[in-house]
Amino acid sequence: MSPASYRLGVDVGGTFTDLLLLQEDTGQTWRAKVPSTPEDQSLAVIQGKDQILSNIPNGATVVLNVVNHGTTVGTNTILEQKGAKVALVVTEGYRDILQTRRSQVPGGLASWIIWPKPEPLAPLELTIEAPGRLAPDGTEVRPFNEEVFTETLQGIVEQEPDSVTISLINSFANPIHEQAARRVVAKVLPRTPVSISSEVLPELMEYERTITTVVNSYVEPRISLYLENLLKHLEGKAKHLRILRSDGGLSSVSLASRFPVSWVLSGPAGGVTGVVSVVANQTKFKNLITIDMGGTSTDVALIDNGVPRIRRETKIGDLVVKAPSVDVRTVGAGGGSIARVPEVTKALRVGPESAGAEPGPTCYGKGGSTATVTDANAVLGYLPKYLLGGTFALDIEAAKESVQKVADDLGVGLYEAAEAILKVSNETMYGALRLVSVEQGYDPRDFSLVAFGGAGPLHANAVGKLLRAFPVIIPPSPGVLCAFGDATTLLRHEVGRTFIRVLLETDKSEICDAYEGLLHQVQKIMCEEQGVPESKQNYIYQADFRYNGQAINIPVNVDLHTLEVKGLPYLRDIFEQEHEKLFTYRLSSNVELVNLRVITEETREELPIKKLDKAESPHPPKSLITATTTLVFEGKEFKDCAIWDRAGLKYGHVVHGPCVVTEMDSNTLILPGFQAEIDAVGNILIYESEGKMVSVGADKELDMATVDIFESALANARAEMDALMTRTTMSPAIREQQDEFNVIAEPSGKMIVGQFGSFIPGFLDMWEGTIEPGDVFLTNDPYSVAGAISHHNDWLILTPIFVETKLIAWAANFGHMTDVGGSVPGSLPCAASSVFEEGIQIPVTKIASKGVWNSDLMEVIYRNVRLPEWNRSDVRALVAACEIAGRRMLELYSRFGDRLYFEAIDELLNRNRKAVSSIIKSIPEESTYFEDWIDDDGQGVGPWKVACTMTKIDGRLKFDFTGTDPQSPSSINFYLNINMFKMFVGIYLLVVYDSNVVANDGFHDLFDVYIPKGTLLNPIRPAALSCRTHFLGRLLDVISGLLGQRAPEFMTAAGFSDSPHFMYSGYRQDGSWFQLYWIGFGGIPARPIGDGPDGHCLWPAMKAIPNEFLELYYPLRIEVFNTVADSGGPGLYRGGNAQRIFWRFLEEGEISLHDDRWLSKPWGVLGGEPGARSTKTLVRYSVDAKNPPREAYGSKQDHIKVSNGDILEWVTWGGGGWGDALKRDPSIVALEVRRRLVSVEGARRYGVVLHPDLSVDEEGTGKLRKEMKAVQTRSESAGSRQEIFNRGGSWEELKATCFEETRLPPPRAPWEVALRGPMTMLPYFENWQKEHSRAT
Repeated sequence: MSPASYRLGVDVGGTFTDLLLLQEDTGQTWRAKVPSTPEDQSLAVIQGKDQILSNIPNGATVVLNVVNHGTTVGTNTILEQKGAKVALVVTEGYRDILQTRRSQVPGGLASWIIWPKPEPLAPLELTIEAPGRLAPDGTEVRPFNEEVFTETLQGIVEQEPDSVTISLINSFANPIHEQAARRVVAKVLPRTPVSISSEVLPELMEYERTITTVVNSYVEPRISLYLENLLKHLEGKAKHLRILRSDGGLSSVSLASRFPVSWVLSGPAGGVTGVVSVVANQTKFKNLITIDMGGTSTDVALIDNGVPRIRRETKIGDLVVKAPSVDVRTVGAGGGSIARVPEVTKALRVGPESAGAEPGPTCYGKGGSTATVTDANAVLGYLPKYLLGGTFALDIEAAKESVQKVADDLGVGLYEAAEAILKVSNETMYGALRLVSVEQGYDPRDFSLVAFGGAGPLHANAVGKLLRAFPVIIPPSPGVLCAFGDATTLLRHEVGRTFIRVLLETDKSEICDAYEGLLHQVQKIMCEEQGVPESKQNYIYQADFRYNGQAINIPVNVDLHTLEVKGLPYLRDIFEQEHEKLFTYRLSSNVELVNLRVITEETREELPIKKLDKAESPHPPKSLITATTTLVFEGKEFKDCAIWDRAGLKYGHVVHGPCVVTEMDSNTLILPGFQAEIDAVGNILIYESEGKMVSVGADKELDMATVDIFESALANARAEMDALMTRTTMSPAIREQQDEFNVIAEPSGKMIVGQFGSFIPGFLDMWEGTIEPGDVFLTNDPYSVAGAISHHNDWLILTPIFVETKLIAWAANFGHMTDVGGSVPGSLPCAASSVFEEGIQIPVTKIASKGVWNSDLMEVIYRNVRLPEWNRSDVRALVAACEIAGRRMLELYSRFGDRLYFEAIDELLNRNRKAVSSIIKSIPEESTYFEDWIDDDGQGVGPWKVACTMTKIDGRLKFDFTGTDPQSPSSINFYLNINMFKMFVGIYLLVVYDSNVVANDGFHDLFDVYIPKGTLLNPIRPAALSCRTHFLGRLLDVISGLLGQRAPEFMTAAGFSDSPHFMYSGYRQDGSWFQLYWIGFGGIPARPIGDGPDGHCLWPAMKAIPNEFLELYYPLRIEVFNTVADSGGPGLYRGGNAQRIFWRFLEEGEISLHDDRWLSKPWGVLGGEPGARSTKTLVRYSVDAKNPPREAYGSKQDHIKVSNGDILEWVTWGGGGWGDALKRDPSIVALEVRRRLVSVEGARRYGVVLHPDLSVDEEGTGKLRKEMKAVQTRSESAGSRQEIFNRGGSWEELKATCFEETRLPPPRAPWEVALRGPMTMLPYFENWQKEHSRAT
């Protein structure tokens, strides 16, 4: 008889290491849980192995067949920032690729004030540029120069990097330059590991490819050392060691060491594979949604017909890494999540902050004092008094004390507060579960919920009830299920390649040949490096598709035989089926094939799972009740509830709620009205007990938990709308730069979730027709909706939401269309004198009536734009997003009933009102005045002033824009919607005090806004509006300037509040039309919390379009894309640096330029200096390649002719500084010089002198700072009081030096020209004219 064969599954977590030993011939299992050893995690693995083997006969001499290992080592390395010192090699002109990180500030409006920008994993001082350039088709533009690169590389040799990443532009199309650079690095740094992006992620999008490859380099040395140690410890103790990949497959040690980025999320993947093994493979339940709840967070995933869904990117902290992984979504709701009540909003917040392992929940008795989710469970009687098999006593009284503090803050009782904590936490998980189900086109009612992890089974019944996903399943040993998954999963590998083709223009044989090449690659790797012969390999063929113009890639499985038989129509059909499932619609646009891949997995050998003995009766013996508890549920106490010992329960036993099932590593709560059955393999199956549900009916009174749940549900609905828009739209402004804003409003039009204020009241004020179910309204006319949208490119969809004939809500969404017709491509003419030059005007129009579309009308509209397919697609997306909101509001209405639904809305509105009111109370009574300017109107006239006085009267704020200049005859006017302005101010006030708040219109009556008619912010039709972006942005500076003078937490400098536009269009030589609309970014202002980020945008969630995408689809090349040293204003906190973009044009065409701050400077505050100006220079290489003429351009110009080879050098503006630069730490200044964010000469503006090696010259710095301080003191003694705002000079001074400094003539003041328009007959204009006549 051959000896027993064993495999060991190991899951290394941050706190514990879980192990599961499986006997391969019988299915018998043993488990162990040991403390993790962060200093060397292999030690815990060996300790656990030895402990678990001691439980079997002759365990000390057993040689394990295989150790399958999942770990959070990679994840923790990133989160704890304990990875390698990575050097980064990039293409010339791209050194700031990680510094700008696609320019996105996460969060909503004003989040930039409080967002702490993370440091890049590869620091700037270790980033060097490689010579040479490739085009997006892989052809060589400039050759790689080995000699130059070798010399450049010497700059980082002395810094001794631990690893090197090479990521060059367009290397996805051709790896030749990266391979050449690697050969040089191997010569110069022979012992340093190198990762190249064309091997780690050979796909389009330069930032994502770079950060993914940097992550690979960042974790590689630590992981390699870890695996070396583990192999050493296992020598002679195990035949094979395999590592769990993030996609749920296994990898050999050699592959895992080279590509550790492929398993940075192997921990969460283990649990999902465990569910497949224990539930999907052993029961009739194949469609499963999983919830893995630990101490800090909860991971959720979806399994479709026994196969986990895979996504091509994943998020680790602030980083989005493109590597295949089980589609796990993580939310900050774990057992240790802290409950708190912000003073301003008095809303209950649970997570994402966590008590961690130390001190942990209060009931653990380790010194914790803040209430957590675990404490709430303990207070409600859901936990036994002893955990971990009776070895760990809970301090229930301490838990009650901590939860009582929350109760006191909320003004409710102890048990109500505890239940509220759990309900809010459950709602957070519910939202995440919807992301992996509903958002992916799945109905959760067709699935069963599987819960595991230490805390998952406690919440499973309640979450399953929300999701309506039954039965709720609790696998055996849920606390170590990840280790079980590790033990039972299979070896896997995949290879892929970029294959960008329009499907109709592709030959079927070309696709099949490409698959054949990939198949040979993957077969070879599986055979030679994984040890799996071809006879035991199974293959999956995949392709990524999208509609031409989209940026999302939708992966689908391809059947090669069907492709051979049916050809390319088969590929279009399977893509469109998936697109429709995800987004509810199909398009007539061309389909584009983007990537091909082949995935191989070893053939599964069935492992037996040990079955439970069959119970003689469904009623378990009372001897299995280890204790009783008093449970509290929905405010009702249930006494003497059984706590069952799971280890004794048999197949067929049934227990009825309320009760608890306990085991060594977890506890399962069965709620009143539910029952739990034990199946053959030991799963707990929770069902509703017929007729025994505890009713929470319409007679329930509104409580704070319901309000918080409602608020969370609204936020989730809005997130779903955003996700659909950014994934499916064609216009880059929507898709990449997220210039789309949605609103859900109550029936009268008050916004209950959104960001730009409600669009509905302006519509309701003017609409005289009927409003019925199935109606859809469209407008792009600012004058039709009181400025709720502000120019013709913004197309607004509005849909009423009915329950039968009762209107219960509104959904609205607008997005920026790339073109709407008009006098210039892009529809944003700089010189327009009326709206009639700005493209098609669509007054509020019913485009669908009772669900029937007016297709003829829509075709008339599309006929008047240059890119009709894009507009058609984007309108479909806008409508689909509003339909999502409609479904979510109907679900809320059904869930809570009519009375609670409307009471919750009223309370949310009132909550925001009370919060803003309390903030206003802290603002002093004195009036505050602030003014700012747009430099010019593009026609040589300027500056144009916006002025505002803020006054506090009787607990309300009044904003009076008297003093603002009259409307311009050009297109810089901005029709400021009063609700929008109120929303801006409210969000600014709230975000600093409670950044999790869901903004709504509840506080609107606390603000009074007066904008004189006929002014720049309240123009009279038909005043042109197409350049309104500059005043829209400047308004945010005005808000900061007003609030900052009265509340220090809002005192920011000025900076990149604008969104400058660049447009390039024309006909290619092949006769096809191209048209680009692009938004630029620059220096964020310095803030009370620190420096302003470089090359970012403070508009919510906007991000840069990938340059590789632009080069692939437009006739241009972006030669330089970095930031500008010294362009951020010096201060205690430095303003963010500007962005430098060099556009090389490859076809003749026209460009348009929109920006500002070319003459004025973004002001510094409290002693900080202003940021640098913007510049735009066109270098005419088409005229003279050696000595090209250089032409300076102003800020707002159209119809600029460009030719093949010309370069536009565009430098945006920097952010102003905050505080006295002489107080900035000299070592930080020196570091920024080494990072090339500040120059050596620029360091002297901070009073810092450097040695030649760029270290701080302490003596020289002290001397210089003393001299600079003396100048400051003399200036103050002479009566020059330091101004709050440093604008870099008066307008007279700026104009006097204008031509010398900018090579452009100064603009003429508005009162120096003859203004014409309907505003000239108004008294305001007459007074303005008289005032300036006197001044002149």
